[in-house]
Amino acid sequence: MKKFFILAAAALVAIAACSKNEADTAAYEQSRVINFNTVANKATKAPISGTVYSYNLPSFGVFASYLEKNKTWAANKASATRYMDDVEVSFNDAKEIWAPASTYYWPLEGSLTFIAYSPKAAATATFAEATGTLTLSAFTVNTTVANQVDLLYSSVNADRTMNESYYVDSANSKNSENADGDKGVNIKFKHALAQVIFKAKTADDVFDAGMSFKIDTLVVNAASTADNMTVVNPADGDAAATITTWTNPKTNANFVVRADDFPNATVATGAANFLGKTLSDPIGDALLMIPVTAFAGTDPTVTVKYTLYRLSDALPMGSKEVTIHFDDIDDTVADWQAGKKYVYNLTIDLQKIYFNPSITDWVDGGSQDVDVPDDARS
Repeated sequence: MKKFFILAAAALVAIAACSKNEADTAAYEQSRVINFNTVANKATKAPISGTVYSYNLPSFGVFASYLEKNKTWAANKASATRYMDDVEVSFNDAKEIWAPASTYYWPLEGSLTFIAYSPKAAATATFAEATGTLTLSAFTVNTTVANQVDLLYSSVNADRTMNESYYVDSANSKNSENADGDKGVNIKFKHALAQVIFKAKTADDVFDAGMSFKIDTLVVNAASTADNMTVVNPADGDAAATITTWTNPKTNANFVVRADDFPNATVATGAANFLGKTLSDPIGDALLMIPVTAFAGTDPTVTVKYTLYRLSDALPMGSKEVTIHFDDIDDTVADWQAGKKYVYNLTIDLQKIYFNPSITDWVDGGSQDVDVPDDARS
């Protein structure tokens, strides 16, 4: 009987060991699956705000290159072998992780270097290991501002051998080093376009005099709609403005920022219905634009049409349309650079009424000699 219990105990130990081995194997295999964590560098539809590439954003494209053991990206990238070739990565709702549709595993030796762009459908992408150059071509800026996409590219994440320590908390759209869950390759995105925003106000003395404005339309004219972008071996600390190169500008077009009355479409008596003395909220949607290296000679323009109203009774008192060259606005802003936000604060003024008084001189009515008789009538 004692022998039976000893054998039974041995069997239990064997079963337990088998279960542990299977669990360890499963955990190890899971750790070798390539997943991704995503971060959008500070400042798809509309410009991305903040630093998190949220789970509700579009899928992105990834290139990965393999180097043998004891080789590094900095020294040996020209000999790297393509491992992931423009693979689409999207958010897996069931697993709550960014992953490609087909599973990719980490190699047992050597390392992988990653670079990515977003959205996947926004451009045609190529990558050259020899120079570490990512090229995004056939990209078009939508002239319907509300439908524009925020084009992104990532820093190179070099010489990786396993998933990293950051975890994307999809429920809260923020990163945490300490949260439980799957980990992945850190993809740190940068903005490839420039962001342009307009705000407006009424000049103080005009408003104080009981008058204000509505902006009827605001249009950016003759700005580029399509281009090719290249970036060479981008690193985390590189500013997008200094490392992106845009070439082969295509057709220019007009971008309607606002096509109806601003602040609102209803004209009513009261100061709240017109531009005040403080800057307004952004006029329409933020523009995402192809960077412009220098305004001088080829700068786009902005056309603003506005109507003057008397505040006491909302009486319209005429409209005016003005076109301004960006090069003439402020010498300190000489271009639009990738990854930078430009806010143009418009102050609408009126020509003041002044007076130039003068007096019409006396007109000579002639002179008359008069003799005064000594017997003049009293």
